[in-house]
Amino acid sequence: APELFYADRNLLFRLTTQLWPSIFSKEGVQVCRAVQQEGEFIVTFPQAYHGGFSYGFNVGEAVNFAAPDWLPFARKSELLYMLKRRMSIFSLDRLSLTIMSS
Repeated sequence: APELFYADRNLLFRLTTQLWPSIFSKEGVQVCRAVQQEGEFIVTFPQAYHGGFSYGFNVGEAVNFAAPDWLPFARKSELLYMLKRRMSIFSLDRLSLTIMSS
């Protein structure tokens, strides 16, 4: 429904719909499944979609980090945010300076 996106430029940033993995597979999108066990980490790479759910009681924690070679993806994301007139959630310039000084 393209008209919805014309009416609300922020719609894409508020969508929370999940689709069955088989739908992505039919469209040629590679789908992976992981079951995270206690003490394990799962890393999601740039430009990857991820979603999940718990099978019961859960205490979860998420940590966002970026390796230096991810900076080109951050720059691309920042430019897309600028085109959509969205504020970035952090300063890419500050992140770059922090990486260079360490």
